[in-house]
This record gives sequence, C-alpha cells and structure tokens, in this order.
Amino acid sequence: MDWLPYHDDVVPEFCERMSSFYSHFKAFHGCRPESLSSYFKDGLQGQNAVSIIQKFRSLFADIPKADLEHAIEQMQHREFSEKGKIWLSGDDREMLANHGHYIINGSEYLLALAAKLGVGSGTEDYRLRLRTIGIPTVLEVDIPIDLIPPAQRLAVAKMVLSEWGQLRTKRPLGMSSSLGYVVRSDIPAECIKAHYHPARVRDFHHYNATYINKTLHCEFCHPAP
Repeated sequence: MDWLPYHDDVVPEFCERMSSFYSHFKAFHGCRPESLSSYFKDGLQGQNAVSIIQKFRSLFADIPKADLEHAIEQMQHREFSEKGKIWLSGDDREMLANHGHYIINGSEYLLALAAKLGVGSGTEDYRLRLRTIGIPTVLEVDIPIDLIPPAQRLAVAKMVLSEWGQLRTKRPLGMSSSLGYVVRSDIPAECIKAHYHPARVRDFHHYNATYINKTLHCEFCHPAP
C-alpha cells in the first residue's frame, strides 16, 4: 500500500463508504452435503460440534468405541474455538485450487476426527470414508455485510484499493486477491444464490493430485440433466 498517500486515513474512510454502499459481499462455501435441502430451508448454519460428533460415531461405528472417544477428546479444543463459525472464500477458483478439502471431504472438523483414528489394520485410510457420502458442492453466497467482522471488511477495502492501484500504475504484483471470510452467525437461506458441483478439485490428501467428481448434478440443479 506504499503507493497510496495518507493511507492511514484513506483506507478506513474508503472501507466505511464501501460498507455503507454495498449490502452484501459475494463469497463461496465448499461442502459435501448428503442433500442440499437443508441449505435451502435453513441456510448456512454455524459449526455445531455435537452434530458432527454424532455423524462421526455413526460413520465409524465399526471402530472400537475407545478409539472414537480418544479422537473426540483430542479435538475438544476446537469444539469451543470454532463453535458457530462458517468459512467462506472470496474466489471459488482459488478454493478449488488450494482449499478443495472442504469440497472433497466435507466438514474439516469431521476430517480431523477421522485423521485422529490413524490408518486401520487393513491399511484403510479412514479419511477416505468421508468421500463415500454426499456430493461435492460449491455454494454461491451473498453474505449480509452486517455479518462480516470489521477487520474482514477492512481487508476487502485494502484488497480493492491494492488491485485498483496495480491497474492504474500498470505494475501487477502477481498477488492473489482472494480473501477468506469467517462468519460467526447463521446465514439465511435467501442468501444462497446458486450452486454447482465441480468436476475436478485439487487433492492434498490423496496420492492422486486431482479429485475427479463424477456426480455433477443433484435434484436442485437447473436445468435437470
């Protein structure tokens, strides 16, 4: 931001005016739901460790109970620190390239629980079970600006000014303009504007570098396949 004169004053003022002009910020949420119906009925719900742990116990019911409880205990610190949070990305292309595990595996909390189980005696990687349920999905979301923390709004303002400065000076820095959002509030269903099921996602948790999704349509896709 060195090119911007008096930026200590300009950036906050720009952020304030931007926040008063726009009602929503566009973002994307990666997930792997068994059905999208709950999203269109209840919207995006903040992280709920109780429901995730219930799903964990159900999905890994064949694993000794002591091992499940040990994994749950190891994750207790995140149960409280992440309570009610929703993670979104400002750029779905960036998410597919660098943060696709939400799309491939679903809940990161559930993925971490599965990872705590290690590798089974039959050489099973328990994390891969998460890929047997649900459908890889990207939700397009308009986040109400009132739900976005002030620090994240300021980061958006800085990004916009930086991109504008690079264009005006014709000196691109080659930096990613993608921002992440962490919202500590449920997002209403009417804020979900669209969705799609990506065919290819970069995979950091498997020997194949690219995850191939063969389920590209669901009951809520329009037009129907």
